[in-house]
Amino acid sequence: MRTRYNRKQSPKVIGGQVLRKNNHAKTARQGYVVDRIRPGKGYRHVLRKKDIHDFVELIPDWTDICEGIESIILDSGDDWADGYYQHRDNDDTGIIWVTAWNEELWRKLSDDYFQEHRRLIDKLEVVNDKVIEEDEETKEEIVSWQCYFSESQAKAFTLMHVFLHELGHHVDKMRSRNKKACNGGESFAERYANRRFAEIWPRYVERFGELY
Repeated sequence: MRTRYNRKQSPKVIGGQVLRKNNHAKTARQGYVVDRIRPGKGYRHVLRKKDIHDFVELIPDWTDICEGIESIILDSGDDWADGYYQHRDNDDTGIIWVTAWNEELWRKLSDDYFQEHRRLIDKLEVVNDKVIEEDEETKEEIVSWQCYFSESQAKAFTLMHVFLHELGHHVDKMRSRNKKACNGGESFAERYANRRFAEIWPRYVERFGELY
């Protein structure tokens, strides 16, 4: 069973997690592969495999930090997470998974998630509306945010945050003494993604164009 580090849970979770056979692994010493799984019903990919190859060229130390990555996989879609990092405790390799988006590209985010990522959402100029609902049982107000991403904004969010977050888990693992433990957890991966965003953003806009 693989160990996964989920990004953030969606407030509209339905059903459980899907267990996948690991048919995408390739020995890291032979170089990583980028693979794409067909989107599930109601999902769409905002990334192509070429987008991954183009994006990693923007990361100055990519040649060093990609050591140990077996695969980068564009996954079929997941109600639970934007992406996750898969690693096994008995070796020093890992796999980065990035999930497909829902077809409409809009996302209803919990208030906690929105506030945590507000600077990023504002930077990408994503249109959003505050939603206040009443819990049927407790009658308490529940605040959420409806965010309307364009395709280019969804691509930027996925590459410039989700991918960098999962890459942060890999960097965390490879910096451990035996290269087998992600000791820093979510906080390390989030700080890593935010730091690299600030560093790479101008180069991202130059390569992928302005958002609309």
